[in-house]
Amino acid sequence: MSERLLLILRHAEAGPHLHSGAGDIERPLTAAGQEQAKRIGQKLAHLNLPQPMQVLCSPARRTQETAQGVLSALPNPILPKLENSLYGADLDTLYGFIHGAADDIRTLLPIGHNPAIGALAYDLAGSAAQHEAFASLKRGNQPATLTIFQTTEDWINIRPSTVQASQVLTP
Repeated sequence: MSERLLLILRHAEAGPHLHSGAGDIERPLTAAGQEQAKRIGQKLAHLNLPQPMQVLCSPARRTQETAQGVLSALPNPILPKLENSLYGADLDTLYGFIHGAADDIRTLLPIGHNPAIGALAYDLAGSAAQHEAFASLKRGNQPATLTIFQTTEDWINIRPSTVQASQVLTP
């Protein structure tokens, strides 16, 4: 079996809630959020990410802008797949996306929102969340926090006992 990476990313810093007809889904990244996304992308570019890679992204503007900033730093162009169910997703929905990933995918990167994306990273970390390097996961993912998990399992078998928390990257 070959190694796979599961990368869990919360969107970067977004602007305040909009009081317009568009509402929450149209909140853009702040200038700081755009820089956060670029820095996370630069850190990812230094890793040896197994290919092919799939990026799943909520339709919210802030997650799409995060994806654009992160992916622009990677050597190979990747188009994120917009998944409407990632917006407002719960933990079961997120696991459903992981379990449904195609067998040939070696790196999977869902980009989403708290509280679910933080709950997913914390749940998958299991007992590793007790270690100092992963302690921040207890409070939910801060903007542009990326948690990296390693596994040799098929995506359908992903659960806390089948992944190893590798590292948490912050901008």
